[in-house]
Amino acid sequence: MDSRNDILKSIIWEIDPGSLVKVRRYAFDGSLYYQHGIVISKKQIDQLELFPFVEVYIFETQTVSKQSPPALEVLSGPLNEKN
Repeated sequence: MDSRNDILKSIIWEIDPGSLVKVRRYAFDGSLYYQHGIVISKKQIDQLELFPFVEVYIFETQTVSKQSPPALEVLSGPLNEKN
């Protein structure tokens, strides 16, 4: 369990719960389109896929999906309660 925490700390991916993101998607014909969402989980690593991901609530479809770093563009970070 300690090695898993070390792996998560070593990943440089500036994303936190509450971040507003743009999700890159591809239609069936291969055309690119974007959807918007909000991150609802902390960074995790899927043991089967071996890549980090976060869960994102997609506004357009009203669903939650796992998203990896290449599919996301962070539009704004979460509000900081101290400021």
